[in-house]
Amino acid sequence: MIGRILDGRYQILEKLGEGGFGLTFLAVDIKRPGNPRCVVKLFKPKSNDPRTLKVGEKLFKREAETLERLGNHDQIPRLLAHFQENQEFYLVQEYIEGYDLSRELVPGTQLSEVYVTKLLQDTLDVLVFVHQQNIIHRDLKPSNIRRRESDKKILLIDFGAVKEITTQVVNAQGQTAIVTQIGTPGYMPVEQAIGQPTLSSDIYALGVIAIQALTGINPSPRIGGGLPTDPQTKEIVWRDRTQVSPKLANIIDKMVRRENDQRYQSAEEALQAIKGLSVKPPTSRSWKVWLGVGVVVAIAPLILWILYQIVNPKPKLLLYNNPSKGITIKYPENWKPQEGGDSYEYEITFISTNHNPVNTCYLEIHINITQEKRSLDESKNIAIQNIKKIKSNSQPTEDSQPSTTLSNFRAYKLIYTRQEEQCKYKVMEIGTVRDGKAYYITYIAEVTEYSKYLSLAEDMINSFEIREKSNIPPTLDK
Repeated sequence: MIGRILDGRYQILEKLGEGGFGLTFLAVDIKRPGNPRCVVKLFKPKSNDPRTLKVGEKLFKREAETLERLGNHDQIPRLLAHFQENQEFYLVQEYIEGYDLSRELVPGTQLSEVYVTKLLQDTLDVLVFVHQQNIIHRDLKPSNIRRRESDKKILLIDFGAVKEITTQVVNAQGQTAIVTQIGTPGYMPVEQAIGQPTLSSDIYALGVIAIQALTGINPSPRIGGGLPTDPQTKEIVWRDRTQVSPKLANIIDKMVRRENDQRYQSAEEALQAIKGLSVKPPTSRSWKVWLGVGVVVAIAPLILWILYQIVNPKPKLLLYNNPSKGITIKYPENWKPQEGGDSYEYEITFISTNHNPVNTCYLEIHINITQEKRSLDESKNIAIQNIKKIKSNSQPTEDSQPSTTLSNFRAYKLIYTRQEEQCKYKVMEIGTVRDGKAYYITYIAEVTEYSKYLSLAEDMINSFEIREKSNIPPTLDK
């Protein structure tokens, strides 16, 4: 498909994803000024039988009309086109710079109650519009909730209804049947699993996402996750896996009730419950008192930031330069570089010299350069396989943001956790390929310290440069 031009105008650049319902591609519209990017989704019916194709075409047109209505919302990608070629159905949607929530909901990492409350409110704000159109999303999960890069707002993508096109078959009597479940195990309630979704089915899925964020447990049994249930009531058991206020926990419990009539019946109802968590100050207080409190609250973060900078000044960055390998990178003066490797593989490790380890767990950043004649996608897939094979208890989460780069070259990013004796590490790996070489940078930190040093690690990674040897100034030294 790469390079192919569809409908005479949409040229495929790269594959973004693949699932049981079809393929998703990044493309450019060669007939619009500036050749803007767009997302092309290909849906393949289960059967090429003429009757099945006719039913699929009818469903396709109906769902295209649905997506056209939904695209009137700023936080749902607009439908740009829909067409049929070679017995296959295509949707073209607006491309929006950003990343999906899989990047934020990392297995083993528990997010704060403040984060989860804000996530629920922001997502429900969009879902209210969807439910007002009497439309059920049917496939809410982290990979179908994106955060826009420009303003960090939540967007909903990949509505499940259009997937009916690929799941329908028609028997000899002309009757249609859905042969594949629409939805994702772990996020899908009972009524949806038997083909009878309601608006509250979306509420259930969003509640599961909230539990996933609070506990760090992936609910999907396909990747070794799954949330335990009470053997008698069959309700999800999760409160003992995290710390959360009773008020928020009660709301989430109602969102994920097994019986759909016991849940919030719409996004609007759930949203009002979340908004009710905000506490208003008593009206009997003097406005002067609250003015003083407001001033203190306003300047407190600034004072804390100044004190933090005094106590923890940002370390000075030195320049590491290796002309023979064609790389440069900036690193903190209190870190020490250690080199190694051979003609096939080169490695340099930056180690913090004043880091107080947790349970002797280390804090490091590695750079590996290997001779590899592979594409970026091949290198990424091998990296994922190695992570799963060597660290059997690790489940890498792929950063789906197409704009991930390393030294201004297109790159992939993987984040995962792993256990080594008493140390539980969180790892971020970024890789790219260039002129027959693969470049990998890996940031490794103990889970509880990962966020503490993440900003410093990102500064180092952003300073990394792959240069032509002739362009490296000879005056730069290690």
